[in-house]
Amino acid sequence: MVKILLCGAVQGHWELVLERARKLNASAKGSPFEALVCVGRCFPLPAAYLSGGDKTVPLPTYFLPAHEAARSWQDDAKQTEVYDKISAVSDPSEPVEVGKDFFCLSGAGVSTIAGLNVAYLSGTETQGREDEKATLLSYSKATVGLRKKSWHLFVQQLLTGGGQGDVDFLFTAEYPASFQHLLPDQQLPEALQSLQGSAGIGELMQHVHPKYHITSRGGDGTRGDVFYQRLPYVSEVAGTGRKQITRLIGLSGVNKLKDKTRKYLHALQVVPSAQQTDEERRQVDIPAGTTQNPYLHVLLEAVSTSRNSEPDAKRRKVDPAAMGGLSAEQIANLTAKSRGDAQFFYDPKLAAKGQRKGGLLPNENPSQQQRRNHRPPVPERSECWFCLATPTLERHLIVSIGQEAYLAMPKGAISADHLLIVPIAHEATTLALNDDTWREIERFKGALRRYFASQDKELLVIDRNVATLGATHCHLQVFGVPKAKAAAARRIFEVEGEKYHVKFEELQSSGEVEADAAAGPVALLRQQAEGKPFFYAEVPDGQGGTSQLLHRVDGKHYMQFGRHAAACVLEMPRRANWKFCVVPKPEEEKLTQSFKSQWKSFDFTQDEDDE
Repeated sequence: MVKILLCGAVQGHWELVLERARKLNASAKGSPFEALVCVGRCFPLPAAYLSGGDKTVPLPTYFLPAHEAARSWQDDAKQTEVYDKISAVSDPSEPVEVGKDFFCLSGAGVSTIAGLNVAYLSGTETQGREDEKATLLSYSKATVGLRKKSWHLFVQQLLTGGGQGDVDFLFTAEYPASFQHLLPDQQLPEALQSLQGSAGIGELMQHVHPKYHITSRGGDGTRGDVFYQRLPYVSEVAGTGRKQITRLIGLSGVNKLKDKTRKYLHALQVVPSAQQTDEERRQVDIPAGTTQNPYLHVLLEAVSTSRNSEPDAKRRKVDPAAMGGLSAEQIANLTAKSRGDAQFFYDPKLAAKGQRKGGLLPNENPSQQQRRNHRPPVPERSECWFCLATPTLERHLIVSIGQEAYLAMPKGAISADHLLIVPIAHEATTLALNDDTWREIERFKGALRRYFASQDKELLVIDRNVATLGATHCHLQVFGVPKAKAAAARRIFEVEGEKYHVKFEELQSSGEVEADAAAGPVALLRQQAEGKPFFYAEVPDGQGGTSQLLHRVDGKHYMQFGRHAAACVLEMPRRANWKFCVVPKPEEEKLTQSFKSQWKSFDFTQDEDDE
């Protein structure tokens, strides 16, 4: 663990900052801070600590210049000498030393501070206009800081630096454009609600996902000069299949006010990425309130708007080079996969198993078996959360797999008895599944009913057939409900449905439809859904019976209604939000193995394996 002290725009108050750092380290009792990083307006620098001075900083100190008022120090020969020294370094590969243990993070680059992999971008975005003291205090996407490298090369440097793009800290002196996206107004200080931010940094954040992004507007209480911690957001690290949580922290400029909204010093204790194993990096604990990556979300909205509003021949294309080598489709996939309710499954062996030849299914004759065994293999799909041919499997969540469907634990389960029945074939709605698949789904449901009955529980089934963003792959959510709670399940579904404009009617046979009992309710659903999106639930009554409830969706639909209602039935309303339910991977493995050990004697797929 590395202890690091972060500071907002110093604005000339160096003695105040260094004295506070000195006192903090003196009281650290054997665990001092290893570095101090100051972001934002830093000039004039403390002459006594510069080369040739008679003082040394109390700990390695780094500063990132920006928002400088040159008129306040440009007549000072010493300040100008230091500035010119920094500006003369055309391509700094390391921070520029201006005094003993005193460094300037100039231009744009990647370096190591106290074992932490850090990236930095000094100055402010000029949209092509040069600052009065030239490029140290400004940058544009065409020329990034002192390095004079293209924006795209800078992105590539960040992506390849520090081991597959693992960045512990990104330091900038401006907020990224669109950082407010996906946030409620009450989570934003008034001073930041309409802040425009840097478009260049916003684009950078579409590709680079640091653990911490530190910024400071500074400016003696000017607009944006507040202490702020954004809700964390989650991104997919390209090429690794793992997620990264990023925390944006804005620091106020140095001041003497006793006001929490003007906090300018912030301490963190961080495990460097370089010290983490691949397995540790994959174990991401997603905290409550986490949002999607706001910068990718804005990009996708822009691409979608462009494609929907322009004729095919005039649709604008997103330049992959401008996006760090990622296409719009790849970015869309990464954004979809960063959602908390995403499920990733892939294993060539399991995929092959799902297509193997096997014995007869119930009520199946030999000719039906022959047709099933000679169906074309399931096509490989890399963009779907549920397809077995998706190359980002979390295989530890799979419980058992049959010939047409598989059983798995979801991420963020409401309870230990919350599972998914997922067809192997990729279809957007269960109504598009063939009868063979429906028969096996019914076999899973029947086996689960027997399993839960052995524990004095009943089965609750949810089938949401409503289009969502991304590659929709239909599936059923199933829950084991204690009998004492199952008796009230239908009433709870109907009462909660009234709150969210979900009106149920019971699915009943009219005698006009010839139904295959082994294929479950599919024939009735095809008839009574009337071609509309629908929500379907099989709700237990506490006496071993089941009510089949159907809601035809006409207009907007609360997409998490099923999970919400199930959580109410189980008397776990807070767990309706998946963010309160996500656990680390080792805990997921324990939950899955625990269920598998109890489920084994009810698992009909094991019998088929033995044949």
